[in-house]
Amino acid sequence: MSENDVKIYVSKKELSKNCEIVAAVNDVRIHRANGNIEKARRLGEALATITPTGEGDISINLRDHLAQRFFAPDILYQIKVLLVFASETLIQLEIPVSILSTAAVTAMYEKLEKQSPGFYKNISNGAAFTFYYLALQKGGDLAENMGEAFAMLCDVKNKESFVNAGKTVWNIAVDLIEKEIEKVEFEKVEF
Repeated sequence: MSENDVKIYVSKKELSKNCEIVAAVNDVRIHRANGNIEKARRLGEALATITPTGEGDISINLRDHLAQRFFAPDILYQIKVLLVFASETLIQLEIPVSILSTAAVTAMYEKLEKQSPGFYKNISNGAAFTFYYLALQKGGDLAENMGEAFAMLCDVKNKESFVNAGKTVWNIAVDLIEKEIEKVEFEKVEF
């Protein structure tokens, strides 16, 4: 068989892969044309600005919910890590179209990298997220699991108050992030 010969037989596996690629390209085209990808990116960028002290585009004023000792810089850092983890997790869970959830998460991390390069570099190694992923998979009371992971990452002696603080942060973040995702009115696409 020479290079110029036409291949007549295509395996089912090859055909299936080609169909998946065509479908993915078509999905991107449709979601870009109807504005969904841009909406997902704006959502991700907004979620990158969540702050625990009320000064971001999206803010959680935790001062109404947590004692002053939770506003030490090292604890605020851990709160911010938990907020980013909550944002990524809820984007993945609440936006079932992978093209859109990926666009939102990518935009969130791009903005984080731009606005807080040191913070981004620290979280991009994934160490803290590993504990939150384990908590997510643990089963049982999710907020309790997240609170325990938070307390462990804060490395404190008074663990119970930090577990409760982590639960509070998680619950407030979930509520806020779900509302932000609901505000985005993605265009429905029928396939």
